[in-house]
Amino acid sequence: MRIVLCYPVEQRHKDRIAAAAPGWEIVDAGQDRVAEELPTAEIYCGHAKVRVPWEETVAGGRLQWIQSSAAGMDHCLAPAVIESDIVVTSASGVLADQVAEHAVGLLTALCRSFPLFFRAQRKKEFIRRPTRDLTGSTVGIVGFGGVGRRLAELLRPYKTRLLATDWFP
Repeated sequence: MRIVLCYPVEQRHKDRIAAAAPGWEIVDAGQDRVAEELPTAEIYCGHAKVRVPWEETVAGGRLQWIQSSAAGMDHCLAPAVIESDIVVTSASGVLADQVAEHAVGLLTALCRSFPLFFRAQRKKEFIRRPTRDLTGSTVGIVGFGGVGRRLAELLRPYKTRLLATDWFP
């Protein structure tokens, strides 16, 4: 059996996989070799950011499981994969804290007009400009899974009004 990995693999990852699957071949393909290694894999774990031969891989009949190392699945949900019996799983919600904290940072920067102030600073234009407050504002969250719920928790102290929707309530 062959496991192809395509994420920033560390030796400890390979050691743990080898302990759980003794005798299996573990290939750290990275982005540069994932396209050539994937058609010969039984298990694939990663997030390819390069074009991979999904039709060829599915047609080969070896691949049984795709574990996305990211929440997004767009990199592997090609029609051939969707129509196959390959099990596809994701890491959705694993990084909910980090993504939600990043979202709060971006929301704050947007409300406080950081991009505008950075451009003005480069031009040496130190003019008073309007900003908005995140506190008391209305925030829309599309997708109320792990990240959406964590974002709602982080926004609570800001006394925001939340409008949230989810495809799978």
